[in-house]
Amino acid sequence: MCTPFSNHLGREIRMVSNQIARYLGAIPAICQGESLTPMQRMFIGAIYDRTIRDGQDMFQRDLEKVFNIRRSTVTGTLQLMEKRGLILRSPVEGDARLKGLQLTEAAVQIHDQIDQGIEHMEHKLRQGLSDEEVEQFHRMLDIISRNLSEPD
Repeated sequence: MCTPFSNHLGREIRMVSNQIARYLGAIPAICQGESLTPMQRMFIGAIYDRTIRDGQDMFQRDLEKVFNIRRSTVTGTLQLMEKRGLILRSPVEGDARLKGLQLTEAAVQIHDQIDQGIEHMEHKLRQGLSDEEVEQFHRMLDIISRNLSEPD
């Protein structure tokens, strides 16, 4: 038996996901007069978390793995980010093939702007929800994610 389309859980999740994407896309992230792409924003966040927050090295292959995307996609995005002054690539001592990724001060400032916008969004997402409801929601999302990860 088919349920009414409006009761489809996947549709509701997708709608909220779209709303979140639109909200995040509206957070100002400008470099040299141009808005950063969603991929550039994600790369800045990942590089920041790994190198500044966690104090570890970050390489192109790490971005490929974290985002499950092709080398060519990462290469093109990093080249543009380097050209725009958002990242620096530095040779790694002992392995000339590896280039460590670091954010420039401009990218760190953009990260901080995005982070403030995300914090504001998180506050809005949690309005009207108790801590217990948020925890229950996380548990439900974990179950849904596991369900979709299991082979049929």
